[in-house]
Amino acid sequence: MRTIPRFALALLAAWVPSVVPSVLAVQPPAARPPRWIVVSNERSHDLSLFDGATRRLVASIPVGARARGVRVSGDGATVLVALSNDVPQTPGPNDGIAVVDLATRRVVRRYKAGTDPEQFVVTPDGRRIFAANEDAGTASSIDPATGQVRARLVVGTEPEGVGCSPDGRFVYVTGETSNTVSVIDVAAEKVVATFLVPARPRAVAFSHDGRYAYVTSEVGGTITRVDARRHRVLASARIGTGEEKPVGVAVSPDGRRVYLVTGGASALVAVDAATLREVGRVGVGRRPWGIALSADGRLAFTANGVSDDMSVVSLPDLRVLQTVRTGSRPWGVAIVP
Repeated sequence: MRTIPRFALALLAAWVPSVVPSVLAVQPPAARPPRWIVVSNERSHDLSLFDGATRRLVASIPVGARARGVRVSGDGATVLVALSNDVPQTPGPNDGIAVVDLATRRVVRRYKAGTDPEQFVVTPDGRRIFAANEDAGTASSIDPATGQVRARLVVGTEPEGVGCSPDGRFVYVTGETSNTVSVIDVAAEKVVATFLVPARPRAVAFSHDGRYAYVTSEVGGTITRVDARRHRVLASARIGTGEEKPVGVAVSPDGRRVYLVTGGASALVAVDAATLREVGRVGVGRRPWGIALSADGRLAFTANGVSDDMSVVSLPDLRVLQTVRTGSRPWGVAIVP
């Protein structure tokens, strides 16, 4: 057997310590878990509250009606959830937005929000709520201080998706049947622009710098990139076969990736934000609808409406880390940092 010369061993010993620290230094940091994860459940009329670190269910909070759109207040103390009748597009006495205190885990207030609210946004300053009223073809502007509807704005037919620009100037509302996005000037409480997108737009999300908005179209099978300063469509791209039914959408904190969930393919899809080309995907639960990202952009959470569960996805390697049971027919996800 050939022996290694002593001078070679000495060189190897000197080289290894210098290499090992550099290799360790490039390892990606561990994902920072959120404080709470909140899932809204349509059929069981409740919110599932999960510990952000362990993903353990810590409470099921009854809200008394069909729960869909869900958002976290600016201070993280409360969660707001859109409530409506179990019969689609049928007004009912529970139509509105409930405010849930996370400390007591109880509904502490209810806002009027027009009929059949589905999705909504709270402006960054917390002074306005805009909700889509699907059956009425309107968007309601709500004053949280008084709990009253200040204005009802005519938007596209069957409005659903609602997104707010990071600077709080504009709200986008998607019209499912008119295949439009209506642009609301928040200060004026007025629709100032409308543009066309592919068939049945479902959701909208803005990049964190406010330059772009991204709209999913369920029937069109596309993702659309919008100039959010001029309110103009820049490009649309088909996702997969074009029949995968993209719905929920979220943008990474650095603006480089757009993540969407496809109800038809039961997958989370990663898209390059600049080119709209698909860069990866991972299977999640059945008929994923809502999606939310952790504050550091390393984790995604999907509400899987048919399999009654939530998938926790590592975004750097597009890998499902965990699947946890929710209430019945989970619809939306919100993250409390």
